Parts: sequence; structure tokens; C-alpha cells
Amino acid sequence: MRSHPLRLFLLILLPALACSGEGLPPTGPATLGADLRPPNRLRNPGARGALLGEIESTGPAGAAGLLSGDLIQVLDGKPVEGPCDLERELLARQPGQEAKLTVRRGGRVFEVTVELASAPALYSEGCEAGRAASCYQLGLLAAEGQGVAADEAHSHRLFERACQGGNAAGCLQLGIRFLNGKGVAADDSRGADLVRKACDGGNASGCDHLGYLYAMGRGVSKDDARAVALFQQACEGGDANGCYNAGVNFDMARGTVESRTRALVAYERACDLGNALACTNLGFFHERGQATPADLLQARIFYRRACEGTDCHPGDPLGCFNLGVFYRDGLGVPRNKPEAAALFERGCDGGNALGCANLADLLAAGDGMPKDEARALELFQQACAGGHKVACENVEALQKK
Repeated sequence: MRSHPLRLFLLILLPALACSGEGLPPTGPATLGADLRPPNRLRNPGARGALLGEIESTGPAGAAGLLSGDLIQVLDGKPVEGPCDLERELLARQPGQEAKLTVRRGGRVFEVTVELASAPALYSEGCEAGRAASCYQLGLLAAEGQGVAADEAHSHRLFERACQGGNAAGCLQLGIRFLNGKGVAADDSRGADLVRKACDGGNASGCDHLGYLYAMGRGVSKDDARAVALFQQACEGGDANGCYNAGVNFDMARGTVESRTRALVAYERACDLGNALACTNLGFFHERGQATPADLLQARIFYRRACEGTDCHPGDPLGCFNLGVFYRDGLGVPRNKPEAAALFERGCDGGNALGCANLADLLAAGDGMPKDEARALELFQQACAGGHKVACENVEALQKK
């Protein structure tokens, strides 16, 4: 088992629509008319709910007197875990429906009932009125194919309009398009300028992306020290990937002196904010006693969190594999081969070659489960294709039988 190398965190952009009400369906997905963000768990450990960001003045949240910074904790009697949870609930509803919200504002908790609006219609109207945040939100709807048609050229103009209007998130989306050559000719320098504009505008994810560009020397001169500073800035702004990347740099002494203690702190922040890779690395630190006393129970807890992921963030297949090893070998828990097999399979399904190879070992030997050499061969082949050399040797051995 090992900790993760530095990875790229870039948003995947899908097509978006121009800022126009023409041709929009009469309803579309329901919305509160507000940007939804996760609560900053660096300042409020254990906080759950969806934090309201910029609010559309004519939307349901604005009409109900809700403010940026309000935390929605309950929707119609059901606790809200995070912004993705709330967005999923809203997608299942229709504009015009009422929703009862429990809201925390500072030390005060109160309830309010709102009538949900049509997201495409609301944000189209706001964008036409010159509200940059509305253009950005409409772009996201179109990017996800929710209530609006897809059009790459219009999508580009929509995010450009949002960025020009001072919306930092729109600048980030636009910058990533230039970096990825999505709908426009690839231009790393232009992309880096836009990502920097997003970071300067207070977008924490923009700072994380800019840090990566400095780490890779893409569109800017390579500068690891500058990258570390930007990752830390992103982390302080509540960006999980920024915390993770800062941890990796301290872990690997990249752009800074090696400090496993600072890496541990950064990984803890990233894990708390939902980054599964950081949870895996925390499990590794606790398993091996790096910067913290060895503790197999804590290691197992972090591997479990990594494997399961969160409402807004996918799990880490390596975390599933590492947890499977604990149950296979009885590390701090009774041996449980079926549980190990289930975890190896979960890791394998997520693309982890170690999970495929170790599940194949159990099936080939009939260890804790019925022997199945045909299935074992398939898994060894999958692991071999994923770069697992011993699995390649096992493929040859089984094929000779």
C-alpha cells in the first residue's frame, strides 16, 4: 500500500446554452435561486447542510428573505447532508411546489416555506438582466443537460459573459475550456490567465487549479513554491482538492521542505472536506505510524471513508483495496475473506488493479469462497492490463492448465 502521487483536478465541462429565454421549456428543474456550497468544515468541524452563496434576487430564496451565508439544514423534514444532496432533492421536484426549509443563520435557527422556481426560466431572465451569476448558473444547467439544449459555441459565450461580469466561477470554467481545448482552440497561456482571474476573484477551486498549473509549468513558468502557496490558499478557502494537493507537496517535499506533520494536517482537512484520496493517505499514515502513532483502528476508519466517498465526491478504489487487506489478513479485525473479497471487487470495479489481482487470488485458491478459476483468469487479465506484473504471470500459469 502507498500514498497517492500528485493528481490533476480539472473540471469537466459539458455544453452550455446562450443567455436567452427563447426555446426554453416552461418548467425545467426546480431551484431555490441560489448558489449552493458545502459548509466550511475547517471552521465548523462536522457541519452538515448546504450553504447559500450568491442569491438570485427574484428567486425563491431571495423572495423569502434568505441571505448569502445561510445554512440550509433540513428540507421538508429530511436532513440535508450537503449541496449535492439538496440539488438531488430539488431535481426530483417541480417548479411551483412548496418546500419547507430549516435554516441556520449564525446562532439562530428558523423555518421558512418557499415556492420553487423553474431554474432555466429564472436564470435566463437574470442573465438577460445582466446578472453574471445567473449566466453562470444557466451555463451549468446546460452543461448538465437539465432543461436547456446543448451548444458548444453558445456555452463558451455564456461563461465568457459571466466572467466579464465579474463571476469568478465563470472565469474558471472558461479557463478550463482553453486548457482542455473544449469548444475552442487550446491555449494554455489564455487558460492560465483566466484561472488566475478566478483565483484573484476569490474562487478557491481556481486557486487549486492555478497551483496545479505552476506545479506542471503549464501556461506559466514552473514554480513549485508558488504552487504550494496556491494550494494552501485554496485549502484555506475550503477547497478539498487544494488541501489534498498541499498535503502531497509537504509529503513529497515538492516546493517546500518535507513535513509529514503538515502533510497529515492538510490530509485531515481534505478528508473532512470530502476528498477520498486524502482519506486513503490518512489511513496509510495511521497504519504505518507516520507523523502520528500507529493505530490500525483509525487506519481502518479512514480507509472506509475513502472507499465510500461522500455525497459530492466519489470514493477512492485504493481505499477499498487497503481496507480489504485488513479483513483478509486480520489486521486489527477478525479475518473475514468474504468481506475482503467484496472490498477487492469494489476496488477492482473502480479501476484498481491490486483489487482485481487480490480478488483473483482468493477465487483461484478457493480461499474463503467457492473456487472459480475462470473468473480468476478474467480478473488476472484485467489486473495485468492495469499494469500488475504478477497478475500477468498468473494469467500464463492458468492458461497452461
